[in-house]
Formats: sequence, structure tokens, C-alpha cells
Amino acid sequence: MDTSWIAAFSPGFRKALRSALVDARGRRALACFDADQTLWAEDIGEALFRWLLAGDLLPRVAGRTDVWEDYEARCAQSLVEGYSYAVECMSGVAEADLTKWCRQMAAAWPNHRPAMIKLANGLAAAGFEVWIVSASNRWIVQASAHVYGIPPERVLGIDAEVRDAVLTDYVLKPVTCVAGKVEAIRDRIGRMPDVAFGDSLGDLPMLEASARPFVIGRRDRRTAKLLGIAAEREWPVHLF
Repeated sequence: MDTSWIAAFSPGFRKALRSALVDARGRRALACFDADQTLWAEDIGEALFRWLLAGDLLPRVAGRTDVWEDYEARCAQSLVEGYSYAVECMSGVAEADLTKWCRQMAAAWPNHRPAMIKLANGLAAAGFEVWIVSASNRWIVQASAHVYGIPPERVLGIDAEVRDAVLTDYVLKPVTCVAGKVEAIRDRIGRMPDVAFGDSLGDLPMLEASARPFVIGRRDRRTAKLLGIAAEREWPVHLF
């Protein structure tokens, strides 16, 4: 089995990955990845939201100029509330239109990380069942997942009820952020991850629920809170 893709990562990260591969031999192990700032740099869910607002494509908030500020204020209070609000704002949009727009944005997204593409594919080749569990809306993450060899049906993201092919403002539970990520994994996949990858406190419960947590960080954000937790708990870290 080719494991050359491991070489792109830090020594501690490589060691933990090799151990995970050994542990997974002979069984269908589970790998769960956060998306934004983990698989790729930046936040594609927020980028889509800003683009939709700029184009006045969201009938629920048409004409308003304070939506982004409202979103940021809600996120400051609660990530679950803020991210849910972004999906609520998409109510009234035809799902076919949203799917088309997401495919367009995903095709133009310049922030994919080659090392993470190889990591996701390497784990799949080693027999892992690979999923994305993201706090971005499911449509944009599903549109991006193919880059990492992950089928859309293995994407868990913030979702809304669709009626008559149009999004409603009813956000489905669990919301895939913080503890909701673990609840969604339990409900949809039925077991906890053997390995999990995340970059922020929104991923912490998923990392804690994993047999082997891996933390992704940025060299220009070394004071990120999750990096401090990873250092205390001796979790493997890789910085981009």
C-alpha cells in the first residue's frame, strides 16, 4: 500500500497516522473530517453566503444591508445560532438554483489543500470510510467533496427542510456544529470515528469522541484555542 502521502505532514502527525493505519487493518475504520480550514483553507460556506447577499439572491433578506453584521453578531454569541441563521436566510431559494450556484463556487474555489486531498484519498485506499462533517451548509460542502474523493452522500452539513423544491427556514437537527457534530455522526453513521480531523473549537466534541484526534492549524494563527488544547492533550498537529 502506498503511504507516501504521509510525508507531507509533521513528524508527530505522521507517526499518529501510521499508527491509525495499523489499527485499521482488517476492518472498515471511520474517518471524519471537518471542512473549512481543515480540508481547505478559508470558509467556503461564508464565502457562498456573502456572494448570495452581494447578488441579492436571498428573498428572505432582500434589500437588507445589515445581514452580514447580524450573522457575525449571532456567531459571536453562539456558533450554532450564527451558522443556523445563515441557512435560514436561504429560505425561499429553489434548491435547484442553490445546487447550481454551489457547483459554480466549488469549481472556482482556489483554497483546496493538496496534502489533505492526498490524505483523504490515502485513508480511503487503506480501507477507511471517509466522511465530511461540516458546520457549513450541506449543499456547498457536497459540491466540494468530490475533490477529495468523497461522495455527496457522505457529507453531513447544516441542512434545511425543503418543500416543493424550495428551501424553508426550518433548520434540521442536529445542527452539525460543536456537540451537534457528534450527534449527527451517531445518528447518520452509527459509530464514532477512529480518526477525526478539525481546526477549531467547533470541532472539539468530534475530536474528543474520536479514537485518534488530529488537529489542523495555520502558521499565522499559532494562538488558536484548539492548538492550545492539542498541546495540553498531546494531540498530533499539522500547521499549514
